[in-house]
Amino acid sequence: MKLKEIKEYVRLGAAVDIGSFSFNQMQDFLHGHNLEKVGTSHGVYGINGGLLRDLETGKLYAITARNSALFMAF
Repeated sequence: MKLKEIKEYVRLGAAVDIGSFSFNQMQDFLHGHNLEKVGTSHGVYGINGGLLRDLETGKLYAITARNSALFMAF
């Protein structure tokens, strides 16, 4: 999956961007949701984005930047 596709999910409102969460916010988010990995984006330097789905609600969550939230979730 391309990073552009993940960003398009956010732009269209189909996914919520959680990439700006702090370490503690992301930790709480991950413990409070049952998530599955839908797709990842890879660049020259490794993973640079990802798409997650909550198994209970079906809601999509996106991380569109290489940061601690991305590495915690993936």
